[in-house]
Amino acid sequence: MIYFIKNESDGGIIYPNRRKSGTSALSVVKKLCVKHLTSFESYQKSVRHITKEQYKIPIVLSSKYAFFATKSYHHIDSIWINYMQIKEIIYMDKYIEFIFDETYRIKVSLSTKSYQRLVSLIFKVLNYKVSLE
Repeated sequence: MIYFIKNESDGGIIYPNRRKSGTSALSVVKKLCVKHLTSFESYQKSVRHITKEQYKIPIVLSSKYAFFATKSYHHIDSIWINYMQIKEIIYMDKYIEFIFDETYRIKVSLSTKSYQRLVSLIFKVLNYKVSLE
């Protein structure tokens, strides 16, 4: 189970267990892509072709993993949040607080409109995957 992946001073940290990855958060997501039989780059290329979206494409790997970045993929402060683990959302003026359980919650600078766009893309990809079965 992964709630989110965040870069800290000693590399990417995977929550909730606070596992150190030894690499960046983006590298963790890339490794997860390979575990799910795709590369990060080919996944993006396919989703761009299917959805016509170009930027901040969420990485939907399975019914357990659907990651979206809070900033540009390569930005050091970008946090990769697993949409499938979010239990509650609190919208504030300039922030969104994602609640995963009683212990883990995170506030990110993300507009409601941007978040809704990301969720819409996640469901487009999920529906496309179902249509292939």
